[in-house]
Amino acid sequence: MSEEIGQKHIKQYELFEKDYKYKKDKNSKLCTKCNQIKPLTFFPWRGPEKGYRKEICYQCISYHRAIRLELRQKHGMPSEGYVCPICLKDEESTKGMGGKNAGSWAIDHCHSKQSFRGWLCHQCNRALGCFGDDIERLKRAIKYLEDDL
Repeated sequence: MSEEIGQKHIKQYELFEKDYKYKKDKNSKLCTKCNQIKPLTFFPWRGPEKGYRKEICYQCISYHRAIRLELRQKHGMPSEGYVCPICLKDEESTKGMGGKNAGSWAIDHCHSKQSFRGWLCHQCNRALGCFGDDIERLKRAIKYLEDDL
């Protein structure tokens, strides 16, 4: 990492640290969406056995749920016969991929602009999310796969 980038990260960290309401300890957790340390009670339990808490706080879950709902209402669901533009699977093939209560399609949106991009199957939507919508990273992944063939 270059010194310039390192200094930038240190400055960001110092600014970020001043915003903490809580110091992280065994009774607190860092929310991966808002990057704030909050008490554990601000995070829902994960899974039926309630072994640990989710990475996202209630406030962020609510905020992002409202954005998705607004985008769904504005853009409606895809038409009959729609296929995922990435994997080309149809509605029947994608059923259940997002969990037992999820529909076939996931709303894909730009997280920085909160703008609608389209409908994807849950698997392809998660894949893009795992790559952080980073085009260069995706290109490197493609090159990696091509080199293996």
